[in-house]
Amino acid sequence: MQEFSRIAIFPIPDMVAFPGTVVPLHVFEPRYRKMVEESVARQQMIAVCNTEKQISPAKKNSSLQEVLTSNQATYQPRKIFSAGFCNPPEKTKDGRLYVTINIAQRYKLIEEIQTLPYRIAKCSELRDDSANSEALVPLQTQIVNSLIMLISLESPTQANDFDRESWLAVDPISFSFKIFQLLQFDSETMQTLLETTNPKQRLNLISAKLSQI
Repeated sequence: MQEFSRIAIFPIPDMVAFPGTVVPLHVFEPRYRKMVEESVARQQMIAVCNTEKQISPAKKNSSLQEVLTSNQATYQPRKIFSAGFCNPPEKTKDGRLYVTINIAQRYKLIEEIQTLPYRIAKCSELRDDSANSEALVPLQTQIVNSLIMLISLESPTQANDFDRESWLAVDPISFSFKIFQLLQFDSETMQTLLETTNPKQRLNLISAKLSQI
């Protein structure tokens, strides 16, 4: 029987998060401050979610006080996203929150069960197709070598600090997500990678994108 999770949705345009990564956020809108505080209290996961479209725009030229006391633009979230648990937030004197979300898994939105003041959805875990990890090692090695070469061109000093062996020691399937601690492509490519459930296809796409840089 399929299991479902109850997840709070934080839609952020062009933001795609991957399992095994950490997402720091600065939260100022009232609804999302409430979402963070209630999710931490309930031990409920928060999804960091790319968006389909804007539903309603934010008020132009808002002051900081207006931003802190009223909700801004509203967005339609994508159906596939990653989620994880949020560390207890750091709160500023004016109420803003600094939080870190430890992204654990990918999910698919099944049904929205709360809309206001923020979205909560019933979600199912999105899992990869079965794959032979050992067969993916050559692709993993190719990506690591390409990344070292690119870093060397930008900053030779940073390339010397790059821990090649540690990255090669990561399981190739986990690697295909965790590498986004270091990499950033355009949001549509990132969303495509997130939605891909074939690990070999995902690694091939990462390699191809690196070769175009």
